[in-house]
Amino acid sequence: MSSMNGIQELIAAETKATAIVQEQRQAKVERMKQAKVEAKQVVDGYRGEKDAAFEGRSAELQVGDEFAALEAQTQQEIAQMRSDFATNKESVAQMLLQHVTSVKN
Repeated sequence: MSSMNGIQELIAAETKATAIVQEQRQAKVERMKQAKVEAKQVVDGYRGEKDAAFEGRSAELQVGDEFAALEAQTQQEIAQMRSDFATNKESVAQMLLQHVTSVKN
């Protein structure tokens, strides 16, 4: 009987050890899941910070680029107006002079 008790004790110890190993494996899986969630939170926070910084910088550059483009366009339009004025001032002055000095009944 003592050999039967010994075998049963070994079987019980093996079952207990298997249960402990299984519990530890499950605990490891749970720790890994928790670490993954925490890492995702850290990465998302970092990504959010960097995205906000990028958007802010992009907006600054875009405003600067838009201003520069608008300034260049304005200067081009002013140059075109001055050119048109220089080209047409004599003919407009002659036309005005002709209308002012002509007498109609």
